[in-house]
Amino acid sequence: MNKKNQTVLSVIFVVAISLACTNSAPTSQADSQDAINTAVAGTQQSSALAQATVNASVLTAMPAPATPTPGPTVEYVTLTEEELAALIDEAVAEAIAATETTTSTVYSTTSDDVVTTEEVAYVYDYYYYADYYVEYAEELLAEYYALYSDLATDMIAELNAIEAELAQINDTLSSIDSSLQQINSTLQQGAQATQEAIAQLESAAQQAQANAQELQTQAQDMIAVLQAEQQNRANAVMNIQPNNVPTDKISALQSAFSFIDAAKAAMGDNKLSKDELMNLAQLGANAQAGFQNFGGADALGPDLSQFTSKFSEITTQMARGQIPQAKNNLSQFETSLGNRPSGGGPGLPNPRP
Repeated sequence: MNKKNQTVLSVIFVVAISLACTNSAPTSQADSQDAINTAVAGTQQSSALAQATVNASVLTAMPAPATPTPGPTVEYVTLTEEELAALIDEAVAEAIAATETTTSTVYSTTSDDVVTTEEVAYVYDYYYYADYYVEYAEELLAEYYALYSDLATDMIAELNAIEAELAQINDTLSSIDSSLQQINSTLQQGAQATQEAIAQLESAAQQAQANAQELQTQAQDMIAVLQAEQQNRANAVMNIQPNNVPTDKISALQSAFSFIDAAKAAMGDNKLSKDELMNLAQLGANAQAGFQNFGGADALGPDLSQFTSKFSEITTQMARGQIPQAKNNLSQFETSLGNRPSGGGPGLPNPRP
């Protein structure tokens, strides 16, 4: 082959290669982009699946809420002040714990910025539990107010503050409920929950958690407030001095029945005011002085001195909010005293069993 032909072939070969490269470039770029898109989609799908697995694991790991089951009906008037306060303390603690668990459940379900119908139902399980205990605590507070509002000044102030915090929790739980309803309505229409609705749910949960912490701080010294006030009331009745001491055994016995009648009247409505308590303490102090001075056995009747401590015992029980015990003690005391004196004659107290 001559040199001229070789040159022509070389030129043809170069041109062919150039054309081949030029024609294949778009195809290679398109294939590369498709590969990248596929890889990204696969990564996103894997990430989403992984996050869903994490969320499912978190929800599964969380303890299922125990369904609140109302116990037997309680006649609150049969409880002491301390027992009723203990019920309040327990209900408040349950309300705090249930609210915090509800907020944790919200955070777990919204961590991937997606909320499903199943997750809405799951959050509601915890929401109902918290709502139940907030309502129960408020019910107990109302019972305490009805029984002790005229007696327990410091405790009422403490419970008013607790009630205010419970109201705040109740409001934020209502906000959680509203957000869940909005999300569920969207899901029922076949659409995904909006980011705005999810953000509102998270904000309500955050506020509920803050309210629960504030309630915990407020309620932590409730029992201490109660005990201090009970002790102050007990000290007050014990410090009452007699101002109208009976002058003989018959009047001493009459003063005892006056105390009994006044105590029955004061506790007849299952409530006791501070004024009633102090009046009873005064009547008891007078009668107790009479029993101390004229209680010995004599021709007018048997020994009354064995009952001397009953007056302070009963008034102290009242001061400490032990109304059921005070009622029972008062009834036994009346029986022990026997017949009421009439026509100037003495009663005939029964001996202490």
